Amino acid sequence: MYEIATKARLPVLVMEPLKGGALCSLVPAAEKKLKENFPDESQATFGLKWVAGRQNVSMMLSGMSNFEQLKENVDMFCNYKPLGKKGDTTAEEIVRIIQSSGEIPCTACRYCSDCPRGINIPAVFMAYNTYKKTGSRHKFVREAWDNLDEAERPDRCINCGLCMRRCPQKLEIPELLSMILKELGK
Repeated sequence: MYEIATKARLPVLVMEPLKGGALCSLVPAAEKKLKENFPDESQATFGLKWVAGRQNVSMMLSGMSNFEQLKENVDMFCNYKPLGKKGDTTAEEIVRIIQSSGEIPCTACRYCSDCPRGINIPAVFMAYNTYKKTGSRHKFVREAWDNLDEAERPDRCINCGLCMRRCPQKLEIPELLSMILKELGK
């Protein structure tokens, strides 16, 4: 959609510029790359500046969870300076790192949460992504996984596809749930 609007020179509204906060919790290798190239930028500020620098972006809807995040966003836009070519190169490198990490690009929007089987898809994906970030089933991953009610677990999936039709990220949710079961076990 962004590419179509850009070619037509239409104004672009960007929702979830930080992918529901996922881009504020980078895998360690991506975080290191950002700090090497932009040591004074937070992950959120870098992401917002990068989106603001895209052609035809006229508005962003950035969700914030607390006053500090609001302050950081306002400060960044009041004192906005484009990231330039170095920012684009860094963003491309970070994207490659994230994509190779194996994390699921779920924003926890919960559009998939009306699962007829009651599976807590965002919680399952969060536990899996934590596992991929840490490389092990440390305490937090075990707790996140173990705290799912039996009715919320991915082994209840019947591959109805309702979740996929609702997912704005176009994730192959039943396939991902099956993969997670194989990797993390029941």
